[in-house]
Amino acid sequence: MSVTPLTQSECLAKLAAHSVGRIAVTSRALPAIIPVNYALTGRTTIVFRTEPHGMLARATENTVVAFEVDELARDGRSGWSVLVVGVANHIQGSSLVRAVETRVSSAVGEGRDQFVAITIGQLTGRAVGEGPSAAGEKEGIPRGHRYAVGVSPPKRRAG
Repeated sequence: MSVTPLTQSECLAKLAAHSVGRIAVTSRALPAIIPVNYALTGRTTIVFRTEPHGMLARATENTVVAFEVDELARDGRSGWSVLVVGVANHIQGSSLVRAVETRVSSAVGEGRDQFVAITIGQLTGRAVGEGPSAAGEKEGIPRGHRYAVGVSPPKRRAG
């Protein structure tokens, strides 16, 4: 079994293709990991909605958070994971909210009218499975490499 880093493009494609992820925050000095419905807007922002005065809203005002999305095989022997670290901020009344509003539902019901945007700062991903990933080997990506958004993956040197 091998663990292979995903490229920045692969990470963004996986974020765009899914709609449920987990946000990690600190609440009352303790870690909390909460599943949320989300949408990726452009290549730099993840948006989700929450209860305006709830724990998640309090924990996401101008603070660093982690966000994760993954997919694993039932037997646990293959899959992938994408991790985002970024700054979360509340957004209201902007064109971003209106654009995303129809795509981000709340699985827990009404009253989730506080939109939160996570600006992607670090983006990492990895695939686990049988054999090496052609994409990772082809681009010469070192294990554990982190991409800052807008930064292209390293290119192989000729020679």
